[in-house]
Amino acid sequence: MSNEYVYDEMTQAVLPQMLRKERGSIVCTSSISAVYATPGEVLYDATKGACHMFARAIAVEYRERGIRCNAVAPVFIRTPHGMRELKELQAMGVDATEDVIALQQGRLCEPSEVASAALFLAASDEASFVNGTHLFVDNGFSAGP
Repeated sequence: MSNEYVYDEMTQAVLPQMLRKERGSIVCTSSISAVYATPGEVLYDATKGACHMFARAIAVEYRERGIRCNAVAPVFIRTPHGMRELKELQAMGVDATEDVIALQQGRLCEPSEVASAALFLAASDEASFVNGTHLFVDNGFSAGP
């Protein structure tokens, strides 16, 4: 396989078919941690930052071939992983209770809210010119102080 397809496994799997059809949409799962560091999560933060650049690079590289690539960047989500992450942060002394999270982002994000954002980017005709962006699903967290 040429270097053209040496990406993450999912993109590598779908890109050849998208190129044949001359259209497609890739949605990467990122996090607000791509731009807002979280204590004790250096590697996680760094990989999410790389995810943002990955989406931008794919968007630019394949734009003329009808392929879009974006990233959704949610805040803390009410999932087993999200709840475990909050407990791990608390164990490190970080004030990451649901009450504190509610002050920062209003409430915990529901998985369906992230899915809706991803679906908009992936399949909505209204997103046809949205390419290389990071859609923050964060209830204004990134807009706050």
